[in-house]
Amino acid sequence: MTTRLARRLQWLAAVEISLVLAAVIIIGALLGFGVYMRTIQNELTGTLTQLEASLTRTSLPSARAGGAFAASLLLGSGSEIVFLDANTRVTVYRRHRSDAQPTVTIRRRGDLSGDPRPSGPLARVILGMATAFGLQPLFARAGNLYVIVRSNDGVLVATVSSFLIPLLVALAVAVACGFLIARVLTRQALRPLDDVTAALQRFASGDLTPHTIAADEGHELGELAAAYNGAIDQLERAFAARDRANASMRQFIADAGHQLRTPLTVVQGFIAILRRGGMESEPERDRILDTMNDQSKIMGSLIDKLILLERWETPEATVPAVPIDVGTLVADLVTPIADAHPERRFAISTQAGILAMIDPTELGYVVTNLTDNAVKYGVGEIAVRVRAQASQAIIEIADQGPGIPSTDAARVFDRFYRGTQRDVSGSGLGLAIVKRAVERANGTISLVTSPSGSRFTVHLPRAA
Repeated sequence: MTTRLARRLQWLAAVEISLVLAAVIIIGALLGFGVYMRTIQNELTGTLTQLEASLTRTSLPSARAGGAFAASLLLGSGSEIVFLDANTRVTVYRRHRSDAQPTVTIRRRGDLSGDPRPSGPLARVILGMATAFGLQPLFARAGNLYVIVRSNDGVLVATVSSFLIPLLVALAVAVACGFLIARVLTRQALRPLDDVTAALQRFASGDLTPHTIAADEGHELGELAAAYNGAIDQLERAFAARDRANASMRQFIADAGHQLRTPLTVVQGFIAILRRGGMESEPERDRILDTMNDQSKIMGSLIDKLILLERWETPEATVPAVPIDVGTLVADLVTPIADAHPERRFAISTQAGILAMIDPTELGYVVTNLTDNAVKYGVGEIAVRVRAQASQAIIEIADQGPGIPSTDAARVFDRFYRGTQRDVSGSGLGLAIVKRAVERANGTISLVTSPSGSRFTVHLPRAA
């Protein structure tokens, strides 16, 4: 399609350029022809003026005498002089510029055979154009003589005809130049289109490697190349996002399989023991059943968390947030956890009346998971604080050590990442749930950790 379009545009451009060049050449030729006609007309006027001045001083008795007198003048090859009396017609002209003497023909008055005759198929056309450009014979009278000064039609036609071949050659060169210029201009104009077509053909053939093309904003099709480059940039980002998603999915499947494999292996092992009847005592069977029950709860909790995260990733899972009192809800959530762990000291500092737009259930996931992590991994006092700062509601949950290693702190919000402290029970999904819940409320969460303790800070937009 591009090739056919290029050919059509090339032909159209070639015709237009050739016509313009040919028109310029023809106009130049006509201007030159007009200058030549004015030169001949001026020569005729000068010759007649000279004759009239001479005839005024000299009385010529006959046309023969007039012809002899005209032959003595310096007569150019572009004009001829005709003398007429009652019986005789005398024509004086020079056939060629290099002739030593002009030609004098004497005939009867009505006989025109002595005048120079133009020849060639274009004689009438050239003489007609000469008349159109204002070339006219001149007349005068001296006594009984009539004098006609006019152009030498034979010389005129021969001179103009000698320029026809160069003119045709110039027109042929103009047409050739028109095609060459059209070809260059067409290629340059369609270069972005050709580049985009070639790039799309590479995509169609299976080569999905993004290739940008040069885009000139000043070019007529520069916007097309720029749009293609923009699409390529989007495609590169989409490929990068796809690769990240695939890598994340592979890691997710591997981590989920690893987390489910351990409790499933324990349950399968105890089932095999029970089938063999290896445990006869009732306390041993109860211990096995309790262990299997605990492992099944671990698997159920893990599956519930995975389902929760997956549900939160879908747009349909968006719950209209309502303004809630963050301080009151946090205090209600942390108090039962503090009561369940009397060995740990809790310092709860909340302020009523701080409202934020968040689903209460999702805020419950945030507070309980962060507090539970402080109980599991931290030591010393657990400080829970809710305060307002400008347009944000801030929740801080901190412990007094031993902190989180820097290598773990950068990945604590990744799914299934548990860091180096794997002796504490957990699925590695708690902080991932916290981060996603905060993001769904258009908030942010950050971690500051050191050997003296860790502090999680949640920023939520305040509601009026």
